[in-house]
Amino acid sequence: MGIRDRVLQIFMMLRMKEWLFSKIPFMFVPLFVHIFTYNQYRSAASLGICLQYFIFIVTFYGFGYAINDFSDKEIDRKVGKKNVMSEIGPVAGTLVLGILVMGCFPLLAMHFSWKMAGILAFVYFWGAAYSVRPFRFKERGAAGLLVSSLAQRAIPLLPLLGLDGRAWKSIFLWGLVGFLTGLRYILIHQYEDLENDQKSGTHTFVNIHHCNIAWMLGACLALEMLILFAAGIYAEMAVYWVFLAICLVQSLLVFYTVHSIYRKSYFASFICVPLEDFYNFYLPLAWLLLFVREQALWAAPLAILLLVGWKDMCEKWKTAYFGIRHWRE
Repeated sequence: MGIRDRVLQIFMMLRMKEWLFSKIPFMFVPLFVHIFTYNQYRSAASLGICLQYFIFIVTFYGFGYAINDFSDKEIDRKVGKKNVMSEIGPVAGTLVLGILVMGCFPLLAMHFSWKMAGILAFVYFWGAAYSVRPFRFKERGAAGLLVSSLAQRAIPLLPLLGLDGRAWKSIFLWGLVGFLTGLRYILIHQYEDLENDQKSGTHTFVNIHHCNIAWMLGACLALEMLILFAAGIYAEMAVYWVFLAICLVQSLLVFYTVHSIYRKSYFASFICVPLEDFYNFYLPLAWLLLFVREQALWAAPLAILLLVGWKDMCEKWKTAYFGIRHWRE
């Protein structure tokens, strides 16, 4: 196997396509709020903290997906589902997981305290508990939804408390948004895996209660909207409302395309999850545009966000435009 094939195998193993743009920018919002609140955006040190947190969060998500696939090797083999972790031995798999855990070392080393160490240990435990026995919360009904939704976009925010305890308000608020968003994502994920789970006998929440997920998705989305409007009033940022309005218009157009043309569920599929563009592109973009006006070095993360997200955003607008054209015809 050549170097290129090995790199591709690693990307597949960590499933980076599933979380690199859809989760990473989301996690930086409370950090950006804290940096702005205490006027730290003029300091290059803030960029260093962002880099340390980026290394942690990327390797943590890689760890979460890798350990899930590592735990599901036998189950996936039974139903014929592709699992890259099944192509390597248990020793190699354990080594990969250990290397991923080491991604927290820059953050821990630069801001060492027993509080930070305890938080990081708790975060990794929570990330593994969803799929690893004897916990394996993914098969524990509602508890599985709770553990997964918190692990995806809420619990990984906790190391920011180890950096500065004053950030607890923004972390709590965004953690609540992350919990609701994560709940929607795990419901959709389990819904899309429903057939495989039924074949393998995996007893997820949706496998048992799949007729009741519509109202849960709607309730989570409604609560998120309330929090977003409250946060916008508190933030007093004109660009916040501009980007939120753009995202809502885009969402309505995509909704028409998915329901009327694709004939699929807009709310129970990953075609275009409501508000994901606001969380992962427009809102981080708003903060970075404010920062770069004061400190040119912020152009680097701004360029990365545009590079990673631009193609995806163009695809969303193409979907929206397709709906407009179809409606006019």
